[in-house]
Amino acid sequence: MKLFNSKMLKISYICLFALNLSANDALDLGDIVVSASGFETSADSNLRNVIIIDKEYLQTRAFNSLEQALERISEIDFVNSGLGRNVDIRGQGAKANVSVKVMIDGRAVNLLDNSHGITPIKSINLDEVDRIEIIPGGGSVLYGNGTRGGVINVITKKSKKDAFSLNFGNSYNSYFGGYLGSNLSKKINDKISLSFDVKGFNNRGYRADSYEKGFFTNSKIYLDLDDYNGFVLAYNFFESKNKDSGYLTKNQIESNPTQKGEGEDIIKTTRPELSLDFYHYLNENLELHTNIFWQNQKINYLNSKSFASRNGQSSIIDQSGSGFEDTLAAINLKAKYNYKDNSYFVFGYEFTNHDSKRKSIIYYEAPPVISYHRMTTLMDMNKQSHSIFALNSYEINDLFSILGGARYEFSKYDTHRNYRSQMDMNIPRPPSTRIVRDDISKFDTNKNMDNFAFELTPNYKYSDTGSIYTKFERGFISPSPSQFINRNKSSSNNPYYTANLNSEKFNTFELGVKDFLFDFYGINLAIFYTQSKDEISYLGDPHSASGAWWKYYNIDETRRFGGEFSLSESFLDDSLFLRQSISFIDAEISKGINKGKRIPYVSAIKATAGFEYALNNNFLTFLDFTYNSRAKDSGISDENTGKMTNNAWIKDYFLVDIGANYNYKNLQIFTGIKNLFNRAYYSYQNAFANQYLPGNGRNYYLEFKYAF
Repeated sequence: MKLFNSKMLKISYICLFALNLSANDALDLGDIVVSASGFETSADSNLRNVIIIDKEYLQTRAFNSLEQALERISEIDFVNSGLGRNVDIRGQGAKANVSVKVMIDGRAVNLLDNSHGITPIKSINLDEVDRIEIIPGGGSVLYGNGTRGGVINVITKKSKKDAFSLNFGNSYNSYFGGYLGSNLSKKINDKISLSFDVKGFNNRGYRADSYEKGFFTNSKIYLDLDDYNGFVLAYNFFESKNKDSGYLTKNQIESNPTQKGEGEDIIKTTRPELSLDFYHYLNENLELHTNIFWQNQKINYLNSKSFASRNGQSSIIDQSGSGFEDTLAAINLKAKYNYKDNSYFVFGYEFTNHDSKRKSIIYYEAPPVISYHRMTTLMDMNKQSHSIFALNSYEINDLFSILGGARYEFSKYDTHRNYRSQMDMNIPRPPSTRIVRDDISKFDTNKNMDNFAFELTPNYKYSDTGSIYTKFERGFISPSPSQFINRNKSSSNNPYYTANLNSEKFNTFELGVKDFLFDFYGINLAIFYTQSKDEISYLGDPHSASGAWWKYYNIDETRRFGGEFSLSESFLDDSLFLRQSISFIDAEISKGINKGKRIPYVSAIKATAGFEYALNNNFLTFLDFTYNSRAKDSGISDENTGKMTNNAWIKDYFLVDIGANYNYKNLQIFTGIKNLFNRAYYSYQNAFANQYLPGNGRNYYLEFKYAF
């Protein structure tokens, strides 16, 4: 009977999606401005597929993180290949952290260390967000390296009026947590305005004895010199301390997904950011924009222990004291010239200096033969890039427009690596004077690389509200500095050698239609095909106690084919809103030893549906559905050939959210339930290794906001 009910529930959901054709949480673009060109412009005049999540939608759903807001969008998924969740667009899989660019007001936040880097979207204070712009599968000309999946640009609020607000909320079920925040903005005079936000949070995790606590601060100074010149100076700071336990086995996660796993991680993260924006209008047709920024992220493993089986014996792996630091300093100079109605030319120069440091300390304790083995790796990686770019959007006549542009990027890499391996026999840690083996290796490498990108997008406007476009884009994903270093199994003092790598290059072909019919019916459709060449592949075992080795090389190719379809409707004098969307992706390895295999961690289908009903001007209710189809996990790869085997299916899942909002004068109240039916799903799986991490279960929330 239980199985029958489960099947009937799934069939009911599928029927619901069939009736609604699925969901897009981006709202009507009518009066919204977007910055896909690098400058704010009317959404109607933009020729590409741009998804907008506006502040009204964010406020009604009471999301407490950017991740929660994005995972309810059908075009966006999250991929966890074992180190953490990365935002993904158009099926990038485990490479999502280097092929989806995330920005705050045009400033990239992606990390340089590709093998350990998790794009730090948790450091973005959602209370500061005005809107989120998503460009699926594009952006190489304006944004450079790493946009094969697309671009996410988070636009923050610009508060220049006198205002003060307080907000707090909590959530509870098997876990409990809450936050407290305030916002203050002050207009000093006609030229100077200030804003300051602070938010603290202390959330209990879904799993036992896990938590996430910390705070955000966001401050801005606005200086409007006159109608044509202005500065914005911003300083943001984020700090968090997280505790979580290790993987669960299949039996454990099915019996009790909230239980602790073996091992424990306590991680502290700090992230300051300083930026200066200067806007100058020479006249009504020419606009100049200069952006200078610096950001730094430090991740320290205060305590990190896990367990593994080696040679039939249980081993303790301790990585306490390890850490990562990522520093990015950049300057972006660009100009926009409006040379006729609905036609403009954008050109600019960008310089980035990106530095990453890695300190990896790994202890192995494995009786009876080896009681202590310590491996210490220190890396300092640097990448400097110079880019010039130009983009032209030209309206030929009332029906035809064309957008095209190109980018050239020159990069210089420098990497310094120090490695030390100490092994003691039958001596407890810390090591005594008897060291059986003490290997020290050092290796430096440098490399220069240049890359090109270009785009051509013609557009045909077949009616007052509808248009069809085609796009061809050629982009690139350049290697990270660490990928230029390979290591063989040699026990000599110099086992490293330079990897001869090319950048990954991709070509995307896209066809899209946008329309708005009968004053209540919006439609967006995009079909795309992306082929990537010179994919960077990886072999080896970097943590082997018997002889660490690895190899980066270009060999594989991938192809991604898919479509994105969304509808939105409004009825009853705009009291009832329906939003539906569905994304389909067929992501496959098309060349190499794994030809024909699916790209791991990519769901073929993601669909969302949303219903929103306003009983009156003060009371709003909503119901949201999200469906993810199954995907393959990473299985195991042969360390000599790279051939993947034992790729098990990750099960599909439905999530349902329900909520209501009430406004009374300056008071807002939010309440609801996330994952209403407490559906079990996995945020990470490797069935071959019997390792699983659970997704969040049912969660109730209640929040209050009051503006003075």
